[in-house]
Amino acid sequence: MDNTAVVVAVISAVGVVIAALITSLKRENREDHALVTEQIRSVHKTLIRLGDKVDRHIDWHLEGNHDGKPAKRDRAEQA
Repeated sequence: MDNTAVVVAVISAVGVVIAALITSLKRENREDHALVTEQIRSVHKTLIRLGDKVDRHIDWHLEGNHDGKPAKRDRAEQA
């Protein structure tokens, strides 16, 4: 076997290993990306709900109140 054939075989083997490693890293990256995306969606939903609650609370303070005193809640809400 001449040296050229050995060099070609080594280069081919290294190329196959590198290609397999890159493929594995791409798959792992897609999985990680999907996980992060789901977590961001969850945080977004939570922030939307929190924003809605804050808006309702501010509206509660402002509804029909011009004397500077906090508005009284409905009796059903107090029970």
